[in-house]
Amino acid sequence: MLQDCLQSGLLALMTIGEHRVDCLKMMCDGFKFIEEIAGNTSLIGKDGMGGPDDTRTDDVDASDVISAARLIYRTYQKEADKEKQKRQIRINS
Repeated sequence: MLQDCLQSGLLALMTIGEHRVDCLKMMCDGFKFIEEIAGNTSLIGKDGMGGPDDTRTDDVDASDVISAARLIYRTYQKEADKEKQKRQIRINS
């Protein structure tokens, strides 16, 4: 999806890396930056002020997306750490 084709009120984040774990880490870092700048993501867009997208039915809370991305990153990071330990054991053997 091209960014210029997105509706107003949406945020696009694309990460590119050599390995999936690298992409997920960059994504989590990006979300952390957004949280630091914008504040608590569970409150974003819930200020009571209506906007042009009030009628949307396909909205997803940013906090849900961030939580899912962090969970996926932790899962892949654990797998990568296990593989690294296996390689280290083979080298030391």
